[in-house]
Amino acid sequence: MKPFLVITLILAFTSCKKEEFNPELIKEFAISSTTNGETYNIWVSLPEGYNQSASPYSTIYVLDAKENQEIVAKNSRDISADLNVQDVVVIGIGYGGPRDADYTPTMTATGKGKSEAFLNFIKNELIPKIETDFKVGRERSNRTIIGHSYGGLFGAYAFTKQNQVFGNYLLLSPSLFYDRSVVLKYEQEQRPELITRPQLVFIGAGSNEQSLLPANDLLYQRLVKYYPLAKSKFNLINGKGHLSSKNQDIEDAITFYFNNR
Repeated sequence: MKPFLVITLILAFTSCKKEEFNPELIKEFAISSTTNGETYNIWVSLPEGYNQSASPYSTIYVLDAKENQEIVAKNSRDISADLNVQDVVVIGIGYGGPRDADYTPTMTATGKGKSEAFLNFIKNELIPKIETDFKVGRERSNRTIIGHSYGGLFGAYAFTKQNQVFGNYLLLSPSLFYDRSVVLKYEQEQRPELITRPQLVFIGAGSNEQSLLPANDLLYQRLVKYYPLAKSKFNLINGKGHLSSKNQDIEDAITFYFNNR
């Protein structure tokens, strides 16, 4: 007997049809994962005109939702309006277990190495629910992940290890130096498969983040050299550090996404 997904709905979905939502509201619910036993709070920001649109929306999955959901949703709304293109559904993923567990690929003194289980939760439990309950596209190219710091590290891990899940990666000050740049090792190992898929990869950082820049630049150079189907950008914000660069990086990343998707 297969284990079933225990879903606690704070705002209940009561119909088998896709619900008519008020686009002014954020839908919030919690999922208790059968993959890793953690419970995640999920926030879904719907674009204006969601109920009237006949076309499915693309999705952006946001890590560190409490800190980043609102600014990602606002930038998506404003930039898509400026460009006169369809907005996206923004899905924020709150913490289940400790951040340094879900977002790190290997166990070290500074991380618990549970990225594989967290990514399997997103792939096998969260995405199927979002794509059943909301009017969104089901293709890889419709899905984007955005994360900052360890969240960016996790995005890079998803890029290298389960590249079939997301088509677009917005990596903000990603901690690619983690565990002797183990994610760059994964990229080299998986490259024959990775280069066969079109994708967007944005890597951002502040110029004052000296410890991050070598590994981040190396990933970008590999993208330019080996990935003919990828569109990539290295975004360096002068005079900014790890936290002070984040909001500008989010705006630049969302702009890159809408201009190139």
